[in-house]
Amino acid sequence: MARSQSPIVVLQQNKVPLDKAEVTVLRAHLEDWKSVKGKERVRVLIAIHKEASLQAPTKDKAILKARKKTYKEWLQNHSHWKPSSKPLIKYGRTWTAQKVLVHTHKALIQEETGEMAGSGEMISKWPKAAKTVINHYAGRSDL
Repeated sequence: MARSQSPIVVLQQNKVPLDKAEVTVLRAHLEDWKSVKGKERVRVLIAIHKEASLQAPTKDKAILKARKKTYKEWLQNHSHWKPSSKPLIKYGRTWTAQKVLVHTHKALIQEETGEMAGSGEMISKWPKAAKTVINHYAGRSDL
């Protein structure tokens, strides 16, 4: 038998996409499919196949038999539970009292370091200057 005449190739060539009526039948039985497991699914699939084959656009037995696999694939693809999407990334900051004081008195801290912004000496002096400003304003309640 020539390769192009094999039954597998013939079935693939005759594969017809699902009709709207078939999809409606599959959606109607989707909850039944989700609710059972294992061998019980075979019974549900047989019931679906009987009902959906009446809606199929072709009555060829070989194609209808192949459609049983198509129905099963459709049910498997649509039965997975999709978890709710992850919460969006939180781009806001969590503010502490120290961060608020540093943010509001940034100019004063830069002035206290006495160095050019971004220089290595300023980076090394920044923590000490920030600490002195925070200690100065930490006890005050009129901020």
